[in-house]
Amino acid sequence: MPLTLDIVTPERRVLSVTCDEVRAPGVGGGFGVRRDHEPFMTALAPGRLTYVEGGREHHYAIGGGFFQVADNRAIVLADTAEAAPDIDVDRARRAFEDAQNRLLALTEQDEHYGTESARVRRAAARLTVAGK
Repeated sequence: MPLTLDIVTPERRVLSVTCDEVRAPGVGGGFGVRRDHEPFMTALAPGRLTYVEGGREHHYAIGGGFFQVADNRAIVLADTAEAAPDIDVDRARRAFEDAQNRLLALTEQDEHYGTESARVRRAAARLTVAGK
């Protein structure tokens, strides 16, 4: 039985595909799953999610969320998810610079520090996945 991957955001189902492998950015570090993987669930950090289908890699920028695998089905519940070809690099670069500038103006004790830090990580993930 092949591994099925579903990526879902609050707005829509982004992807539903059968694949050979999924690699994702867990909050405790990156990990990968293949067919017949033991069931588990973990939180995801903003970063690059990759799935391999027939030896070809496909990349998505995800903005964090959750990952669950059981019975050869991987489900990603992501805050945001964008395929590499869909990322507007100029817009992603501006978002990264804006978020970085807002973060630099704060201290770690500021109540908005965590939110701005997450924006920087999401914007950086988009640029990384876009290859820029």
